[in-house]
Amino acid sequence: MISAALKRRRTVVLLLILLACLVPCEASSGDRNPTFQHCLKGCVSKICESSNAPALPPYLSLFRWTCEDNCKYHCVHSFTDNIPIGGQWHQFYGKWPFYRLGPIQEPLSVMMSLGNLYINLRGIFELKRRVREDNKLSKWLKLAGWCQVNTWFWSTVFHTRDTPITERLDYFSATITVAVSLLYAILRVFHLQTPVSTSRLACPISIGLAVLIMSHFTYLLSFPLGSFPYGYHTKFVIALAMVHNIIWILWSLSFHITLPTLTVRGTEIRIPAPYPPNDPRKVVPPTANTPAFLVLLTTLAMSFEILDFPPFLRIADAHAIWHGCTIPLAVAWWSFFCTDAIDFEGSLLDMRGGGVGVGMDEKMPLSGGAGGHTGPVTRSMAAESPRTPLDSTSQLGAIVMPSSSKSPGKDRLE
Repeated sequence: MISAALKRRRTVVLLLILLACLVPCEASSGDRNPTFQHCLKGCVSKICESSNAPALPPYLSLFRWTCEDNCKYHCVHSFTDNIPIGGQWHQFYGKWPFYRLGPIQEPLSVMMSLGNLYINLRGIFELKRRVREDNKLSKWLKLAGWCQVNTWFWSTVFHTRDTPITERLDYFSATITVAVSLLYAILRVFHLQTPVSTSRLACPISIGLAVLIMSHFTYLLSFPLGSFPYGYHTKFVIALAMVHNIIWILWSLSFHITLPTLTVRGTEIRIPAPYPPNDPRKVVPPTANTPAFLVLLTTLAMSFEILDFPPFLRIADAHAIWHGCTIPLAVAWWSFFCTDAIDFEGSLLDMRGGGVGVGMDEKMPLSGGAGGHTGPVTRSMAAESPRTPLDSTSQLGAIVMPSSSKSPGKDRLE
């Protein structure tokens, strides 16, 4: 039996760990170094506080660089230049030393952020091209897409010019993106939102998640500018991302094993069939493993964030590489989301008799078409091209999105 004294010691250790997670990080080993501080004070007194201090170049002033900021930049690199080969590198104000490009502090991270922004804009247009407006998953995917665009815009701004305000905008927008991605996973996987119907639980779950995020932001804003609880914020976002990842992994597993049912106060909670009425154990689409595979790749890519290292040639650091890895991952996610929305709608319409089973003169528009047809599908057309979406030869797991030269009709991948 554990003694009372041992229990108290464990409690104290847990409290200390919790407090460590909440204490904001305000300084790094480099900017605390006496040599760096001596350089900075000398530069500020001789240049910035001089009566005939030279004006900064317009390209720096335009991006709100100050004379002291410029002194910090030069002292950082002067200090780093004198580190012996094999010596320990230092971070300054929470960042590694980077060579700036004009006024841009982290050029490679800016390039990677712009690449992600472009891919998500392309994904939104791909969604509009391929998925019908009447598909009710479309609006949620558009919301997620514009959140991604907003996130990468502020990531570009933050890596261009790091200030307390741009840092918060970057972190806040990224948190919103993770939260919306989680919300979409919940709505899609548990069929709270399908292409043809909306559950009454969709609204309260959305509001509950929004309240959680706003509470998180309220706590972050309680810290003054220049101070930020990095540890707490990181753990909060990782927790959201882990739930998102688990949901999609379970979705993929449902094609291979029978998942257990969770009973909460007499209510059974289970993962519904991904594409009803098809039995996921008998009809396995090519995209069955795509979400789990992408979750695994995303987790591996995040190792660059954990295994941080000094920037190569003071240009490429782990964070920039992480942003580069998310570009092909975004392409793959958009390809999956678009095809999944199309085939989910197709399976539900088939179940309702919207495919081969429609009357001779009855017409019903579908996401897919027969031979590239984008208008109403009649019985004769459906006979030529069966409407069982999961038995088609569509490249559901393609890593590269269809080229823009493809027919502009909203069709499934052939």
